[in-house]
Amino acid sequence: MANRPNYPKMMEQVLLSLGENRPRLLLHACCAPCSSAVLELLDRHFELTIFYYNPNIAPDEEYHRREQELECFLEQ
Repeated sequence: MANRPNYPKMMEQVLLSLGENRPRLLLHACCAPCSSAVLELLDRHFELTIFYYNPNIAPDEEYHRREQELECFLEQ
C-alpha cells in the first residue's frame, strides 16, 4: 500500500506556520452539528466568516431550524 498523506499532520504544520497571524477565512457550514468541531479548531487560528448554505435541506422549516442552530452555536 502506498504512503497516504497524513492530513491532520499537514494541517497542524500549516496552523503552526501562521505564528501570531490570524488571517481571514471564509468557511462554508451546512449546519451546527457538522461544523462545530472544525469551527472550534479554526477559530483559534483565523478570523472566521461563516457562509451557511445547503439547498438539499427540505422542507424550508428544517433549513431555517438548522440555520438558527448554527447562529446560536456561533453566538456561544
